[in-house]
Amino acid sequence: MNRNEHYDPSLVTGFGIRLAWATLEMMTDDVKDLQLLVSGSQDDVDDLRIGVENGRLSVSQPAYGLSTRIATERWMQVTLRIPRDWRGDVQASTMTGLMQVHGLSGTDFSLTTVSGTLRVNGLSGMSVTLHTVSGLLDVCGITAEKGSMRTVSGDLSLYRGMFRQLKLTSVSGMIVAGLDEDFEALDINTVSGAMSVQAPIMRAKIGLRSVAGKLKTEGVENTEDGPAISANSVSGSLTVTRSGSPAASDAT
Repeated sequence: MNRNEHYDPSLVTGFGIRLAWATLEMMTDDVKDLQLLVSGSQDDVDDLRIGVENGRLSVSQPAYGLSTRIATERWMQVTLRIPRDWRGDVQASTMTGLMQVHGLSGTDFSLTTVSGTLRVNGLSGMSVTLHTVSGLLDVCGITAEKGSMRTVSGDLSLYRGMFRQLKLTSVSGMIVAGLDEDFEALDINTVSGAMSVQAPIMRAKIGLRSVAGKLKTEGVENTEDGPAISANSVSGSLTVTRSGSPAASDAT
């Protein structure tokens, strides 16, 4: 069954989406209306609660569907096609479902999964928070004043990031951060996961607090001036590489 809803984008200032096992995709497109497209079995689609209140489009899937839907191997896709000039805040979460975001611009973004992969390709906002527990966090082409990205056991990969302030956190997952521009402060925290930073900088104030981990720099001078890179870990090591250096080219 397919369900298609259309909304005037001027009347929608934000999204509030909570899904259990359904897959979520949000993308900008050459459309005039904000389009919500749902595909799945009739019972599953009918279970969704969809509405607009006080300018906020809400989509929610009953939590009871988590175990029963997985056991019966059901599938549902929720897609939002958003006009390219729309700006607003987005709060979206899934439990086991994949979440994908393409080309969104807005104010504040909070995107969360439990075990589902969180994949972002093109995102611009004032504040961006991305969080997953065991799912992969795969991010490319993101711009924000402040950013926070967290995983527990899933790996965190960031490429073409542009931030003024950024915090990256993981317990056992590996953290790879590729930044396109100079930044003010980068804060990284892990327990055992390795940490790697690539940025177009020649100097930085780098600090690593670790019991067993080591600090390695390639093409970046550790000084008292420049952007601040602060890392904390029990056993994870930190590598900081200048973009365009031989080490960075080898890594890519």
